[in-house]
Amino acid sequence: MKPIHLALVATLSFGIAHAGAPSERYFVRRFVDAVGGKAALKRVSTVRLSSDDVESGVAGKIDEWISQDGYRRETLQGTDRRIEVCDPDSCWVKDWNGKVSEVAGRDLADQRTVVHLKALLFAGAPARAIEASVTKADDTATILRVSPPGGAPYDLFIDKKTALPTKAVRRYFGVDVTTEIGDWRRVDKLLVPFSLRETTADPDDAPAAIVREVALAAALPTGAFSRPDEGARDFGFAEGDRALGIPFNFENDHIMVACTVNGSKPIWFMLDTGAESNYINKTRLAEFGLTPFGSSSVTGGGNTAEGAFARVARLGIGGAELRGQRDAVLDLTGLEKIYGMPLGGLLGFDFFSRFIVEIDYDNLTMSLYDPATYVHEGKGAPLRFINEGGHPHVVSEIGVRTQPRLPADMVIDAGAADTVNLASPFVRKHDLLKLARKKPAGDANTLPGSEKAFFAQTSVRARLERILLGPFELKDIPMNLMVAKTGAYGSESFSGTIGEGILRRFKTIYDYPRGTIYLEPNAEFAKPFPSRKTFGTTFLSDGADFTVFKVTGIRKGSAAETAGLKTGDVITAVDGKPASEIRLGELRKLLLVDDSRHALEVQRGDETLQLDATVKLVSLDD
Repeated sequence: MKPIHLALVATLSFGIAHAGAPSERYFVRRFVDAVGGKAALKRVSTVRLSSDDVESGVAGKIDEWISQDGYRRETLQGTDRRIEVCDPDSCWVKDWNGKVSEVAGRDLADQRTVVHLKALLFAGAPARAIEASVTKADDTATILRVSPPGGAPYDLFIDKKTALPTKAVRRYFGVDVTTEIGDWRRVDKLLVPFSLRETTADPDDAPAAIVREVALAAALPTGAFSRPDEGARDFGFAEGDRALGIPFNFENDHIMVACTVNGSKPIWFMLDTGAESNYINKTRLAEFGLTPFGSSSVTGGGNTAEGAFARVARLGIGGAELRGQRDAVLDLTGLEKIYGMPLGGLLGFDFFSRFIVEIDYDNLTMSLYDPATYVHEGKGAPLRFINEGGHPHVVSEIGVRTQPRLPADMVIDAGAADTVNLASPFVRKHDLLKLARKKPAGDANTLPGSEKAFFAQTSVRARLERILLGPFELKDIPMNLMVAKTGAYGSESFSGTIGEGILRRFKTIYDYPRGTIYLEPNAEFAKPFPSRKTFGTTFLSDGADFTVFKVTGIRKGSAAETAGLKTGDVITAVDGKPASEIRLGELRKLLLVDDSRHALEVQRGDETLQLDATVKLVSLDD
């Protein structure tokens, strides 16, 4: 077996120190002496750590094994178990639901960095050649920039008095992650830390692992560093190995599928490849007979929201079923108001990773297949992706004025209604507010009434001259340039998302087990992209059945303003049809037919008004 890239051992390799300043070798030598010396370190083979941990609000226990041949971590929360394994070549994760995935891309680099740090702290100082350099020093600490093979660089803070590390800082998906290191104790002849606390910029996101026991010559479990075995099969079909022609609703430019939760009446779930797990709507837990536990957080388009977890015995999707899932819980009330539809939840990674998912936009149907027996026989072109953080990342290329070939790391996001959303760091880096618009950007747009919601997006409309998606080139595409510095679109970890405005031009087949999306152009593929137009008003729905239609914004100089509509109005009838018989998506589409005329009944405070509206659309892309 070739030398592992994850541990640390004998020979040291360092950069050149500044003249007159102590070298990296000096600080590492002091650290080696402080923890017990070279002789004691050479006797360390396999280290086992046993820790108490609170992760996502759930108390649990962690066992970790570190050796020259690999790394293994088992987290136990009640009856739920999560396993992470690395050998010299690969890393895998067996998630809470028993699904095994190979770690790739930046997830893999981060995993190797974490293991490198653990090996340094608990197996002594560097066990294999590492690269490091002094980046900063003051009266109390020296900072070493460590570059682990195959991993991402991290900063190690060395206390000048004790020569022991006090913290390590690494960058993961654009966020600084700090591991605070303390409570050093002697085990046999070595000094090791018994307290690790990992934090990000969020002060509430601070899981602490308190090490109970360190064994320096521990026995390894059988197959400790092999790919974990898959858990019990947790999906199935009513008949055979497929469920064909499951209808979906697309009136809001999102794929909504009727599902059942533990035998409930059918309720809409939205397909979302941008969701790293399945989500259950918090406000409908009682309806589904579910009890939440723990705590979690999710970062949406604009903000972060708090959530929890729930155990779902059966999630029915047409003629298919997911069983025994630990799902995330999130309040989706805001999305219900935007779409005017009751939402049971989101179908994310836990759904897409179990089935081959075929989306037929022409016929508004979805078909599901068993990955073990599926063979792709269509005409579609394969588009390879890397799963990072539960999201499918594809290598793409975009073009704008004077920049026709910009490499872009795009996430395929079936939960995004528009064509392309470019993340704000990518927009700033390439000056796209100037280069992707014909005139200076006006005020950024945020859906009124949703500014604080996790899904809120603050954007400016612009145009792409081209985008490459596998072998397909699409041209002259209206898009959104994100400008907020918070939320998912404020992250440096991707360039942007490709949403339904583009995906709907193909029959799309998601094959997560093989890291491939097949794209088959349909009748929409060759059509010009329409500009986004508006009557001049925005709506949110309310009420038990989401048929209370509130005006949340009026565009100045628009046909909506001319008709006499005002923010705060409630539409109670359209063309004599009561609002209780209309869906929000239907109302929006009626008001997108240029030159059409409508009689609107409006409730304004205590008044009931009759307004005549002539639709004159204005472009949002000019």
